[in-house]
Amino acid sequence: MQSEESTDQPKLSKLERQTRVLSVSLVMVSLLVIVLALFYSFPDLFKAKEPMQVSPSLELLQKIDSLKLENQELKAVQQFYLARKLVDNDTIYSVQTGMLPIESTGLLSPGLSNALIIEAKPYLKFSIGLYETYEEANALRKGLVKLGFTDAFVASYKGTTRLKIHRAQ
Repeated sequence: MQSEESTDQPKLSKLERQTRVLSVSLVMVSLLVIVLALFYSFPDLFKAKEPMQVSPSLELLQKIDSLKLENQELKAVQQFYLARKLVDNDTIYSVQTGMLPIESTGLLSPGLSNALIIEAKPYLKFSIGLYETYEEANALRKGLVKLGFTDAFVASYKGTTRLKIHRAQ
């Protein structure tokens, strides 16, 4: 009898294994059927969504424009201070265009940031352009001569002290 029972045992476990495999297979097929049913019933759920286009508000656009303007103003201030640092520390070249009596200083614009105004009593000397090289300043001088400033010349400065007048070549 024992031999019959021992042969039945492996058959039962083989039957149990087959039942389990069948059960797992049925579960997998059921899940696949559910996913396919969802896919065909609600196709929008499975589509890749495009990022939403957000249109900037008028307030945001105004703020951006305001920041751009502020940035331009800051760049102008930065250029002014860099030019002043160059004037104070290095030899620079500028083109003198004229002189006025000191009494005429009320005519000056406070916005002359790229100009040297040098007091040489009883006159104020006006030079425009701040350049690191003679060649750059001389190019401006040539352009000014063509415009009618026939007596314009290049001068080099250290700070506000004139080092040399450079004659046209």
